Order: sequence, then C-alpha cells, then structure tokens
Amino acid sequence: MVRSSLTALMFVLSAARGALGQEPKPLEGVEARMRTLARFVDVGRPIWVEFSLVNMTDQAITLSTGGAPGPTLEKQMGLPLSHVFSGEPTSGGLNILNLSDNSSRALLSGFVPDPKPPRVILGPHSSVGVTVDLLKYYPTVLRVPWRYRLTWQPYGGRLASAPVFIDVAPLQQAEIVTDMGTMTLRFYYDDAPQTVANFLELTRENFYNGTEILIEPGHFLLCGDPLGDGTGIRKDGKKLPPEFNLRPHQKGSVSMALLQDDPTSASCQFFISNTRHSEWDGKYTVFAQLVGDASFEALDKLMAVPVESNGRPAEELRIRSLRLTNLRPEWADLAAIPGANGRAASKQ
Repeated sequence: MVRSSLTALMFVLSAARGALGQEPKPLEGVEARMRTLARFVDVGRPIWVEFSLVNMTDQAITLSTGGAPGPTLEKQMGLPLSHVFSGEPTSGGLNILNLSDNSSRALLSGFVPDPKPPRVILGPHSSVGVTVDLLKYYPTVLRVPWRYRLTWQPYGGRLASAPVFIDVAPLQQAEIVTDMGTMTLRFYYDDAPQTVANFLELTRENFYNGTEILIEPGHFLLCGDPLGDGTGIRKDGKKLPPEFNLRPHQKGSVSMALLQDDPTSASCQFFISNTRHSEWDGKYTVFAQLVGDASFEALDKLMAVPVESNGRPAEELRIRSLRLTNLRPEWADLAAIPGANGRAASKQ
C-alpha cells in the first residue's frame, strides 16, 4: 500500500490513559477483530487466535503505538505484536475471563516490547492481521481446563473487539464396543458443539449401553434408539437444534438421525454411514468420524450381517458398551474437572 501524505490520517496512540485518569477516547474508523482458529482446544496445545484491524473509512489511516516513532510499514505483511499487545501494560490489552468464577487473570509474559515499534498504514477499506499462539504469551491462565471469554482492547483501550470464547479441556473420543469389534469415533467439536456435548452426556450416563444396532443394507448403521423401533428419544425428551455443517457424509461419518422433514428432532439416535451420500450433506448434523483400521473392519462386519424381511438383522446386534477415552492419556486425571470434560460445549 503506497502512502499518500495528503490522505493519510495520523493517530498517535498512547498505551496509557490520560494524565487525569480519563477513559481513552475511542479510535474512529478502525475496528478490532478477533477470531479463534478452534473453539475447543486440548489442554497444553497451542491456542491460535487471529487478531486483525480493519479500516472502515475511505481514507488511509496510520497507526502508532506511541513512544519513540519507528519506521512506517508501507507494505505490511502482518500486524506487529507491538500493536497486538498495545493495550493495558500488565495484560497487553487482552482480557481473559475465566467463566468458572468470572475472574480475570491475564498476565502478559514472554513479550519483549520493540523500543521503536513500527507504524502501520491501513489503506481505505483494508485490513491487516496476525495469528498468535496465546499459550506462548499467557501460559499460566490458559493451561487451566475451563471456558474462557476473551476481549481485545489494543491501543490503550481505544479499540475493543467483540468477545470470543475458548474451551480448554482434555479432548475425548468414543469407543463403541460390539460383538464384531470396536469402532472409535473422533468428534468434530467445533462443527457441532451442542451435538457433541449431548453425545458425551448420554455416554457418561451409560444411555447407549445395550441398545440395538439396526442395519440399512449398504447404506448405514442406525444406533442409539432405547426402544429399538426407530422412535426412541432421550428420557427427558430433550431435542437438539440442527448444526448442519460442511462435513461430508462418507464412509465412517457419524450423524444425528432425524424424523422426516423435522430438522429439530435430533435427540439420541445416530447413524454411521457406510458409503458416500452427497444428498445428505447439509441435511443431517455430522458430529464425528470413525478413525483407525479396526473401526472400519468392525463397520464392514456389522454391515455384512444379513437382514430379515422385517428389516431387522438376522442376529441380535447391540452396543455392548460405549466409553470415552482422552485423546491424550496423560490427561486422564483431568476428566473429572467440571467444564473440562466437554460439558462446556453449550452455546454462548
């Protein structure tokens, strides 16, 4: 972006409040935005968040963090960290609220300020951003399994982003144990959070243990019906809103079953696809996928069972047990922590 001295607007921004302790004056024409690359993050894994500034005006805007002037970056390829962390000095401008007790413990660590932070030119209706691993700069608070609300207030609080939410927890997978093998499910936490939370809840309650497995020859296994006739739902009658996503219905995909023409009828029944069904994409909530050779071997064995004229398998097929395991076994001792076990997946 070529700088124009006639159209550029210079904003000299101090990271501190005014001498009289007044609230900083909002910075007009610029929006601060945050976006999480993953809403659900395994304990101790990188927490990637994208920070960006957007010029909403028809004029170029030059941004400075104050202090000793640095060079102007006229061809900016990314937002400098000195601008990302240009807010309140202790937190760097990032407010991290632990929703378990509404405490804010954000303490910026490992960031060395640039003695001459560069200025950034934002062209008309343009943006600049950078993706940061927050665990690197806030290692003490974000290693604790829980739900967090994050708000970004750079430039001494002159800008404020909309909040984003992150769940830090030991991510889990499910194992469906049958007489013909075990199928392992890997969850799509970010694509279908409420559906995953529902499945985890029912699994912990042993809801699925002993339920029948029905077969639609060549197409799918139907599981999770407590009545065994295709009409069963949760004992409390709870139903789920649809979380249709871009995940394809392919061999091994796990989706919520619905009543015909009722997208809000998902409750407890799910089906495991045996082949590609593109016509189902976006019409059923895909919330998991089979992983591992053993899972697909078990699926093939189950699908090979003959079906009688009434549509039921010629031999009784049941889920002997459905159990949860952590993706990383070292976090097994954290599974009992409230909010760290997937129940934090309710919609905010």
